[in-house]
Order: sequence, then C-alpha cells, then structure tokens
Amino acid sequence: MKRINFVVILLLCSFSLFSQAVKDRSVIPVAVNLNQVLRMTITNGGNIEFVFNTIDDYKNGLSSEIASASANPNTSQSLYQTDFSVSSSTRWELTYGTEEADFLGTDHPTAKFDIDNVGFTITNNGSNSFEGAAALKGATAGASLWSVPTKNATEVSALQTYPIVLITDNGTVNANAGDAVDNSFTLNWRCGTAEAGAVVPMNDTKLIDQNPSPVADRYVVNVIFDVASI
Repeated sequence: MKRINFVVILLLCSFSLFSQAVKDRSVIPVAVNLNQVLRMTITNGGNIEFVFNTIDDYKNGLSSEIASASANPNTSQSLYQTDFSVSSSTRWELTYGTEEADFLGTDHPTAKFDIDNVGFTITNNGSNSFEGAAALKGATAGASLWSVPTKNATEVSALQTYPIVLITDNGTVNANAGDAVDNSFTLNWRCGTAEAGAVVPMNDTKLIDQNPSPVADRYVVNVIFDVASI
C-alpha cells in the first residue's frame, strides 16, 4: 500500500512539473525620428525690376495693383508679384530686409535711391490666416499669423533694411506650421506710388516731385528672406 501511494505521489509531482507555464520574451525596438522640415519656396517673381519709361510712370508710380496696366507693358501685374510658400513642421518666423540701406546705381556707383520708394502688400493665399488689423495678438479665433510691418496684411509697407520680422506666429496654440496649402503668400510690389501706410510708410513724394531728383540709372539692392523655426 505504501508503494502504491508513493507512485501516486510521484505521478502527481510529475504532472505538476510539466503543467507549469512556459514563456519567452522578445524585445522589438520602436523609434520615432522627427526630422524638422523648414523650407521657403519662391514659385514666381524671384527677380523684380521696375522700368520707368513715361512721365505717367514718374507721376503715378508702378504697381502690381494699378488697374490701367495695359497702357504700359512694363506694368504687367506678373512682373511685380512674388509668390512664395513656407513648409514647416514647427512654428516659424520670416525675417526680411535689404542688404544695403539704399539702392545703389550700377552706372554711377555713388548714386543712391531711397529704399522707401519701394513697397509691397501681402496677399494671403493659404488656409493659415492673419489676425485682424485692429486685433490684439492671439485674439482672433483660428488665426495663426502676425505681420507688424503690413498691419497683418492690410497695409502697404515700405522696404526696410535687414533684419525685420515680416511674418511670424501669433503666439497661440494655432501654430502656423503647415505646408504650401497652409502657408502661401503673394507680395504685391510697387515703386514710386507714395503710399504712406500707418506702420511703415513709403516715401510720400512721387518720383517726379522729389528734390533732388533721382539720377537716371539702374538701381539695385538685394532683399534677403530668412525663415526660421520658433
């Protein structure tokens, strides 16, 4: 009887040993690489040149927004517009400005032309929107863009010397990150139109009335555009 009990005990122990759970462990590393995307793309108007050929040009100036452009082929709107977009995975800021304090003459190196004779407006073509002209920063629901020189894309701004923040985030949770569909803009350039905006006014004297009169020459200045994450 004792031997039978002993055998039964062994069988029970053996069953207990073999019924223990068997497990193994493997590790699969998972990584997420967030590479920052930041790019400004100029799709049209990478070179702007104003050509004054008539007295009307000197009296009225040249602008992408002049309605009677057909009278002078040099006033074609496409010649005075710059289209660009910003693609960014984070909030961004666009700084701009001229390399020199004045336009410099090419035939007469000592000749200068005031940069405030040239100005521009911003047209917003993307889904990210500017604050209202009179709004406090961050006060407009859904808005994510802010532009001091153009009073949030509502006024003409004269050219300024680098560095000037042209477009930035308005500091809300509605970050201005996005692609070209979100951040697409047009700069509507003008020269000699004497549009005196409230924030950064252009020269309010038409070219024909300026004293001393600008020397006849081809004047050039480089305008820098830098986009950076914030």
